[in-house]
Amino acid sequence: MNYLLRSMLFVPAYNEKFLDKAAKSEADAIIFDLEDAVPPAKRKAARDTLGKYLSDGTFEGRQLFIRVNELGSGDLIKDLKLINGRQILGVVTPKIKGVSEIQDFSNLLKKCEERDGLPEGTIKLLPLIETAGAVAGVQSIAGSSKRIIALLFGGEDYLDSISGTHEYSSRVFETPRAMIVMAARMNNLLPIDTPYMDLKNEEGFMAEERMAYSMGFAGALLVNPIQIPWANKCFAPTGEETAHALAVLETAQKAKEEGRSIATLAGKVVGPPMLKRANKVMAFDKLIRERTSGAEGQK
Repeated sequence: MNYLLRSMLFVPAYNEKFLDKAAKSEADAIIFDLEDAVPPAKRKAARDTLGKYLSDGTFEGRQLFIRVNELGSGDLIKDLKLINGRQILGVVTPKIKGVSEIQDFSNLLKKCEERDGLPEGTIKLLPLIETAGAVAGVQSIAGSSKRIIALLFGGEDYLDSISGTHEYSSRVFETPRAMIVMAARMNNLLPIDTPYMDLKNEEGFMAEERMAYSMGFAGALLVNPIQIPWANKCFAPTGEETAHALAVLETAQKAKEEGRSIATLAGKVVGPPMLKRANKVMAFDKLIRERTSGAEGQK
């Protein structure tokens, strides 16, 4: 899966100042929010403003997503008019409870594709896993549609759903994080971590999200542009990781050339799992370099 989603920035779609700032940012992806971050009285203004920005090409060449409103709401039907698969890569679906909601959203997106003359499956789905029920059913959700490219963890709503507190947040999020990562990786999807809400705490962010990276997360949801460079750094191999991966691959290749069945590096056997990890690290490093160099060329 060749999507780079280290930093996914939520932007309230009615706020032109925030939209302008997002357009100039180095976020891997922009999520235009028409739901939680928009007061009900401003949702029409948000759609009108977003429509203007999409039509004038401000975000051309970026990975764009829209968080739409809930199934059954009048706002959702109006939100869908903005979902053009030639501009919008996918839809972030809120308050997902199970497979039936994924199927309902998929059917709605199929109608958008038919309306715009696009192949079925063009518009992707990114379900927000943000309740105890969604976490419990995350494996079924992950495998329910070929449109899905990522699972997004919504920790704040999850915490509310279990009547939990932030006192030991790293522990209370441990189980849902692990379940989301496993479900995503089993289905070749990208798991994306919950926003880190202490917005200006760089040290805390780096510690929390490097832990998330070590658990298998591919990126994080962000609510402030200040966090973008932190996320891009957290969810990328370090120089030490790429150097080690390269050494593993070179050691294995040398052993093969010399006809040895066992390769060792620094006294440790280089087995198949180490080779797989090394290949993934190098492939991810290459993807980051290709995508970021291309983005710099567009600026």
